[in-house]
Amino acid sequence: MIAHAGLNHPDQKTIVLADESWHTGVIGIVASRIVDKYYRPTVLINTTESPAQGSTRSIPGFDIFKALTACSEHLIDFGGHTMAAGVRIESKKIPEFTEAFEKYARDNLREEDIVAKLYIDATAPLTEFHRGMVKELKRLEPFGEGNPKPLFATKGVRLASPPRRVGARGDHLQLAITDNNACVRCIGFGMGKLEKKLLEADYFNVAFQPQINNFNGTSNVQFVLEDVQFD
Repeated sequence: MIAHAGLNHPDQKTIVLADESWHTGVIGIVASRIVDKYYRPTVLINTTESPAQGSTRSIPGFDIFKALTACSEHLIDFGGHTMAAGVRIESKKIPEFTEAFEKYARDNLREEDIVAKLYIDATAPLTEFHRGMVKELKRLEPFGEGNPKPLFATKGVRLASPPRRVGARGDHLQLAITDNNACVRCIGFGMGKLEKKLLEADYFNVAFQPQINNFNGTSNVQFVLEDVQFD
């Protein structure tokens, strides 16, 4: 639907979609996944009942509540906060709301705002991430919105063993990487599609959160991959 409507065009600042077959209970989750993939403020609307109900999700730097306030003449009501909100709207007004929402985003989003960013706490070689160091990081817990898990990066790594797709649908990826001084096992959730590209790459960069993986009575350092960057 996104591709058919042209909402994946680089000039597009928002994604608004409506359908009568969607379930109100899951559209918020789907909106979040669309934001993860396209990095655009997203509104999904279930038109099964009258009035239609929608869920919205945003990106850092774009206050979705202010955006809905600016477009409130097209809504019955809405409520939420900076990053997420719910709306009620008459189905016939969805096109007008879509236009107003896109215009507000064009007036209030810069090009750099709609490029997904990772904020790396430190770049370090793999040898730094031994069990003692990773255990020390646990002293920073509890992690949450005001205290996010530390995110690290290592540049110029290569495969130490071929990647393997795992999960019921092969959505995830297990692999081992090396920088010629150390070797670490990794898990990339939702990264199954990168298997071929990793096999073709000589070197690549990784962003990750290190953890201790306990399995079958043994414990080892494992990286939970946040992103993979190819040259």
